[in-house]
Amino acid sequence: MNDTTEALVSGPKAESVTIDGAPDGFVVLPGWSAEATAGGETRIVVSVPPEQLPVVHAALIEALSPPVGLLYRQQIDRKAPRPQGSPPRDFVALGLGHQRVLDALRDVGPLVYSDARCEVWIRGSLQEQVVLDHDGLIYCYPDDPTFRDALARCGVPAVDVETMASRDYVKHWFRAEVDPLEAVLISSLKLTEVPHR
Repeated sequence: MNDTTEALVSGPKAESVTIDGAPDGFVVLPGWSAEATAGGETRIVVSVPPEQLPVVHAALIEALSPPVGLLYRQQIDRKAPRPQGSPPRDFVALGLGHQRVLDALRDVGPLVYSDARCEVWIRGSLQEQVVLDHDGLIYCYPDDPTFRDALARCGVPAVDVETMASRDYVKHWFRAEVDPLEAVLISSLKLTEVPHR
């Protein structure tokens, strides 16, 4: 993908809008907070502006214990839509090195960081994980000092900020230009489709 194409498909995975679908002026601010899930797990919720997302995501991936596993979850198939309520498609690879994952994500950056069709789940060998969701939020499990240190190095403050998940109306972007990048990611990491769980 050349620089011109990348510029055409850069932008947020999601944006806050009014009930009529017009941008409402909400600005994503950098910050993170710790919380407990309903299941009793601890996690860190990270929100950063779209332009910071690739760098912060990479830093958190590097904090995972190697080797890592990656799950690419296709929530929406833009080329062949499934009926509403259909389960997502999951593609997995295990035993990956950090650099291989980071290189692959960089090569398909517009898909991962500017399109809401997918989530990316990356798990370390100690079962810790980093999840990038369709809103552009990052979740780190568990709440661990290694994640906090990585966020500090990236300049993301430990402040509770309003996130895209709390907005009343959110517009998600599904960009035709990035359709070919799904095949690139699946091929480069040799991802295998598995039943959704």
